Amino acid sequence: MNIFILEDVLPQQIRLESAVRHILIQKNWVPKKIIIESKPLPFIEEVSRSVGNNLYFLDIELGAQEKRGLEVAQEVRQLDPFGLIVFVTSHTEFARLTFEYKVSAYDFIDKTLAKDAFETKVAACLQAHFKAAEAFHKEDTFIFDNAQSYFVVPFRDILFFETTEISRKIQLVAKNRTILFSATLDELTALDDRLFKCHRSYVINVTNILSIDKKQKLIHFSDDLTCLIARRKIGELTRRIRNYHFAFEKRVR
Repeated sequence: MNIFILEDVLPQQIRLESAVRHILIQKNWVPKKIIIESKPLPFIEEVSRSVGNNLYFLDIELGAQEKRGLEVAQEVRQLDPFGLIVFVTSHTEFARLTFEYKVSAYDFIDKTLAKDAFETKVAACLQAHFKAAEAFHKEDTFIFDNAQSYFVVPFRDILFFETTEISRKIQLVAKNRTILFSATLDELTALDDRLFKCHRSYVINVTNILSIDKKQKLIHFSDDLTCLIARRKIGELTRRIRNYHFAFEKRVR
């Protein structure tokens, strides 16, 4: 799990980073990375490369844009539905706006707080983050980590992975989101034997298949999503599913 900070005022950025690092050392908590940015675009680019139940400290007023941080939070929430978003701001009157922006903020930290009170609030957010991370990892999770990309999702949410028009860019299609990342399909199948390459363009999670249309050579998932299956792969896929004790025969037409 990662910790992200978006703050465009350098003294405030240093103050928040120092508080975070001090508390991490004090509590012996170790995040995967701490990413600090002052501008929204590179911040979102970093988030897209490291999706998965992160902790985000966001300023609301960025530059001349009084509510830009709320818009950034919307983008973060699309990428990371389960991450903790914390606003660190002098505009605490904007708290009610988080409902309008639908970002599910975990907390607000007032920049005008004294040092001890400020660090107490930061520590509470960090504690919530690491407690949630511990519970999350007790689930059956899929972790992808290479030189270009990192993300964590519950395995039960994965439907399939598909190639894109961009070389070495794969899209994960999950129940509640999509993630674009750098990899190959063969890399993915090596990570878990529940992932099966059914077609040159698709790797599927065999535990989430609803049905196979042998005639149309289509695999059906929830939300009316489908992907292709090569004819020569149908028999192998059916055997793979039977290995997981699914009563699959009744669902194959």
